[in-house]
Amino acid sequence: MAQLLDIQRIAIGSDALRATVRVAEGAPLRTSESVEGTARVYWLMPAIADHRCLGEGGEVFRDVMGDTDIAHLMEHVTLELLSRTNIAGDISCGRTRDLEAPRTFEIALDCPDDVLVTSALSSAAWILQWAFGSADEAAKPNVDAIVAGIMNLTAHAYDMEGNEAPKPGAQPLVPAEMATAEAAGEADEALEEAALAEVEDVLARDALEAAELDRDAELEADLAEDFEEDALARFDLDLGGADEAVEAVTEPGATRPVITEVGGDVGFMGLAGEDPLAEG
Repeated sequence: MAQLLDIQRIAIGSDALRATVRVAEGAPLRTSESVEGTARVYWLMPAIADHRCLGEGGEVFRDVMGDTDIAHLMEHVTLELLSRTNIAGDISCGRTRDLEAPRTFEIALDCPDDVLVTSALSSAAWILQWAFGSADEAAKPNVDAIVAGIMNLTAHAYDMEGNEAPKPGAQPLVPAEMATAEAAGEADEALEEAALAEVEDVLARDALEAAELDRDAELEADLAEDFEEDALARFDLDLGGADEAVEAVTEPGATRPVITEVGGDVGFMGLAGEDPLAEG
């Protein structure tokens, strides 16, 4: 069989890789046209059946795998290879659509790295070529070896001299001076946070002490008011008792003591009208 799938063009955008793929004349366009070839792909990587797939009325690829475009099958084989590398990051989905040219499709894939995704896509084309072509057992694809080859190819691309970009799935390398500056900045931030926390503690204590002083002053005012009211009540009661006592000892016709004010002092006159406190 001639080449089953021809990758005619690859366009790499900021977030996706788009490949224009043409299915060869005489080759099956849909998986239902070659059940044996579709089954061979499934036997190589059965996990593709559980891929999320919402484009053709199902929820997983299993729902449509028996009758879908060959290019759609190629998309899921590529996604499975990428997921097995463990360096592709979060490959959320791919999309396959017909183009105006006959037997031609566009496969769009989330692209964390162009070398990684391109090598997985070409490997998927080779797997489908075997499954729908000769299916020679001696040439049966070894998926684990293919995944290892994709990873090695990607790693080699980033080991080339002059390439400072981080490898897929790796954290960017930070120069020593940047690391030192970052550590110093973190230390300064920690000191500022500690100082701010101390100031907040002091303000909280001051506010608590002020509230306690306000409560104490309010309590003292209440106590003073209560004491004044009690004193007035006792004073009135004593005066009332004094009046009653005077009325009780004064008989009709008797001379009552006379209270006089002399020089601002209060004195008592005797029954005969004399001041008992006067000298002589």
